[in-house]
Amino acid sequence: MAKHDSKSGTTVNKAPKTTRHYTVGYTPNQGIKKPAPQLIIKGYWLEELGFLTGQSVTVNVEQGRLIIQAEGNV
Repeated sequence: MAKHDSKSGTTVNKAPKTTRHYTVGYTPNQGIKKPAPQLIIKGYWLEELGFLTGQSVTVNVEQGRLIIQAEGNV
């Protein structure tokens, strides 16, 4: 019989992370008084969601929200 505090050898897959946090930065300004904001999103998780290098995307813009969709095949 197994001890009370023993663990089975079965590993449980963790649920995919559905929320990511980034900070809006700015494009290097090279003397411009008001540099343009930029958001860089990167990580292998993008590929896992179907966003491949070289693939086109569509960005739908709403107040306070960006919706990014992968387009077709590469």
